[in-house]
Amino acid sequence: MTKPTIFIVEDEPIIADFLAQCLSDEGFECLGIADSFEDTKKQLMHHIPDLFLLDINLGLGPDGVDLAHFINQQINKPFLFVTSNTDPQTLERVKLTNPSGFVMKPFKKLELVTQIELAWYAYQVRMSNNQVDFANSVLANTHFFIKDKQKLIKLAYSDITYAEACDNYSILHTNDSKFIVSYSLKHVEAKLPVQEFLRVHRSYMINITQISQINPKSLVLIDGKEIPVSEAHRSELLKRVNLF
Repeated sequence: MTKPTIFIVEDEPIIADFLAQCLSDEGFECLGIADSFEDTKKQLMHHIPDLFLLDINLGLGPDGVDLAHFINQQINKPFLFVTSNTDPQTLERVKLTNPSGFVMKPFKKLELVTQIELAWYAYQVRMSNNQVDFANSVLANTHFFIKDKQKLIKLAYSDITYAEACDNYSILHTNDSKFIVSYSLKHVEAKLPVQEFLRVHRSYMINITQISQINPKSLVLIDGKEIPVSEAHRSELLKRVNLF
């Protein structure tokens, strides 16, 4: 099994360096280290890891639990908490994020590595099962119904040109309409056919068949709409299009 790339969020430099060394010793690639919520968001504009290690106490501003909710809503990657915060109030907040693991400080390297490997294996199994189930459903269903006020409107997957994140909602765009749904873009991504749709930015998914032009940092759809493409998603985009 391929080892995941890992991103560390830890505001204590000594602990962050120790975590990075533990990962290196065991053959894991550390994609980066951040010491705050905002620093993490900035670095994620350039690369997205397979798995996160999160401290909870990140000083002033949003903490690791807030960051975990952001990861769930925008990135859909597994994360483990590595922390000394074990008070009942914090643990109740942690439960709501559905983490893939929880490692208490001080920790032993073997414990950390075991938790990472179990979390990564469980994530890969879950993604594999989701893809199989979803592929089977797409063969039988090319449409779905969406609620618009008091009506249910039939919408074909192929009619969606792109999907856009809007806080905890998403906007599905077609050539002549748009529909607001009360789901995060992560949830929408799990529902749309993987053969036709691709995440190209933390805030955008596109219908691959609608691409007319790919620029260094964006793409243009057939209807002329320009969509930003993050550096982290560009390589996957180029893999999915038919380069001549």
